[in-house]
Amino acid sequence: MAEHLPVLGIALGGGGARGFAHIGVLKVLQHAGIFPRLVAGTSMGGIVGAMYARGMSAEQMEAAVRQAIRGRTDMIRAVDLRLTQTGFVRGARIYDYIAKVIGPETRFSDLRRPLAMVAVDLNTGREVVLDSGRVADAVRATISVPGVFLPVEIGALRLVDGGMLNNLPVDVVRRMGAEAVIAVDALPNFQANMPGQSPVVPPLQPRRALRVYRELWNAVMIMISASTEAHLQQWPADMVIRPDLAPDLDMLIGFDRSQEAIAAGEAAAEAALDQILALVNTPIAG
Repeated sequence: MAEHLPVLGIALGGGGARGFAHIGVLKVLQHAGIFPRLVAGTSMGGIVGAMYARGMSAEQMEAAVRQAIRGRTDMIRAVDLRLTQTGFVRGARIYDYIAKVIGPETRFSDLRRPLAMVAVDLNTGREVVLDSGRVADAVRATISVPGVFLPVEIGALRLVDGGMLNNLPVDVVRRMGAEAVIAVDALPNFQANMPGQSPVVPPLQPRRALRVYRELWNAVMIMISASTEAHLQQWPADMVIRPDLAPDLDMLIGFDRSQEAIAAGEAAAEAALDQILALVNTPIAG
């Protein structure tokens, strides 16, 4: 049986502003001549994955972020904090910007690399993989954090952020045909912590947040961490990169720290580069 180099896929996890670390990882891969052929993303991982699959370089993605994020005030304007009758915000401005960068009419079939994004259907409580139709619509669905953005209606589906069920979609990119998978997780992984002992991985500690918000958010992160670990047990990645992001880098209002997140992604990928090179250059039978 003939050998060949593995088809490389990358799974980019959700994480709000922390997910800008994905750009740093992709920058290191790009400079090393490594270009994943298949991409799956959730939430912010979906945004970065869409830009990458569109054919943007890491430098172009970084420039797009700089243009969009000129401090927290501009980001809040971009999010469009107008309450609807349901108590959610519209999110139209950030959608318009994303659509402009990717192309408002760009379809998945127009992309340079196969891409899939993960959302959750509120009507059925089930995961939905988006890989057809308009890319901008799928991006809007995968970033629609429940309680923050309005759900996105596509046909009979009412879609929200896929991080509730599958924040690090290794299984999705495997099913797309990836034979080797790099996963990038921008959220805390609490599996190394032991009850009653000082945590190795501390909870997120957003600045200027009420205590009730911090504790609620930490509870959500604990659930996502456990869900991600369970997914990885069933669908292991060949390599999981976890950038060293500050606990106070807030997912929702930390967009003014995008350069810090990108740098953390670069550092993590550089540290893992020898292993990555060995992974992509090791032939497999098939």
